[in-house]
Amino acid sequence: MKILKTDIYKLSIPMHPFTIATGTMHYAQNIFIRIHTDAGYYGVGECSAFPMIVGETQATCFEMAKDFAALWKEKTTEHIAERMSELHAFTAFNSTIKSAFDMALYDIAAKLDGKPLYKFLGGQKKELETDLTIGIGQPDEMAATAAKFKADGVTMIKIKLGKEARSTHWQPR
Repeated sequence: MKILKTDIYKLSIPMHPFTIATGTMHYAQNIFIRIHTDAGYYGVGECSAFPMIVGETQATCFEMAKDFAALWKEKTTEHIAERMSELHAFTAFNSTIKSAFDMALYDIAAKLDGKPLYKFLGGQKKELETDLTIGIGQPDEMAATAAKFKADGVTMIKIKLGKEARSTHWQPR
């Protein structure tokens, strides 16, 4: 099965300002791709650029995605490791956008096999529990946010403290 084209979309999703040790984010800067095949199947992938951590921005991911799409056009989808090796040989780093292309190929493979992706990869269905994260802020405001999360039924809370966290008078409740 051959790749016909790849759609590439920028998604800038507004969010409450979220502060961590490396900076404040006001938007989730994502890229969404859809790889179309000549057999009518398509696979989707997504990535979230996080320049403070990986050095990639939405703009760099978007530009690399265009290059990757051109590189893969008319190539087969079946040999995922080979396709990914082509991306690694084409450019160093850029792992964020590479992950979106990797996801899209696995999505196609799972659809061809008639399975949800988790089953295709050998996983089992299970409850997924995740955390809500409180960004860096004033201790009293962070404590109030944590109390609201707990009252809303959140069972795991991650609290960002910054690069030089120090003990204060605040104690967990």
